[in-house]
Amino acid sequence: MKRSVLSLVLFGFALTSYAADNQIYIVQTNATNSQIDIEQLGSGNIVADNASNTTTVNAAMNINGTGLNFNLDQIGSSNKFLADLSGNDGTYNFTFTGGSNVFTGQLNAAGSYNMNDFTFNNAVTGTSNQFTVNIAEDADANDSSITWAFDGDDNIVFFNAATDYTHSNLSNLFGNSGNVTGAAADNMALNWDVDGDDNVFKVAISSPYVTQDWDITGDDNTIDYIGIGNANASSAATGHTSTINITGDYWDVDLIQRSTNNNDWVNINATGSGTSGSHATLCIVQNDSGSAAGC
Repeated sequence: MKRSVLSLVLFGFALTSYAADNQIYIVQTNATNSQIDIEQLGSGNIVADNASNTTTVNAAMNINGTGLNFNLDQIGSSNKFLADLSGNDGTYNFTFTGGSNVFTGQLNAAGSYNMNDFTFNNAVTGTSNQFTVNIAEDADANDSSITWAFDGDDNIVFFNAATDYTHSNLSNLFGNSGNVTGAAADNMALNWDVDGDDNVFKVAISSPYVTQDWDITGDDNTIDYIGIGNANASSAATGHTSTINITGDYWDVDLIQRSTNNNDWVNINATGSGTSGSHATLCIVQNDSGSAAGC
């Protein structure tokens, strides 16, 4: 049995809920201090735009405003969430339990709004889920706190903050990709807590000051991270800081920090091994010219 539960306090919105696959559609513009809570149980549920095809789910719903409190809980498999959420001072909490879910969260992907002073929490339990999150494309995302917690295998994450890159070319970011430009995400703090095997994380952040803390337990996990945009950071302060604690075999970690000041830091504690045919590799590139360089 599947059911949809939606509780909200807001204004200036339109909502449609479809019986087929429990689709929820919301449009809200220019609201202040609104709250949206969505819970879906079962498989094949959809949160998206009403123009989405129920098979491909190819259109995102749009919600913008200041002080938005958005909570989503999808429990089941093969669920989909597509949304463009925008505005300062927001809190976004996502919980996914199950496998083969698709989450595409554009947090001001168009750059129409800044995404300052927001909190983003994502808790995932399950396997073979795919997450694509683009925060403040070429716009500011200052003073933000982001937490990812994964318990499962074969999950894929594309995460992009304050850069001009889109999801389609994030996967090619770590090679001969040319220069990267973006806005700023001052004082962005990210915490990654991963327990599982064969997970992949591709992350790009533009920020004078960004701190990442990775705690990973499991085999065959992959991290690709690029940090840019700390040209305005003072030499007495820390620009891009990544602390990685990883336990397991066959991991693959690539860290690229492109800056014009000598204030990037990497701290790594790793245990595990690889073989001649399986990776346990670490590549770090710190480039003070800010130009393209890859692992």
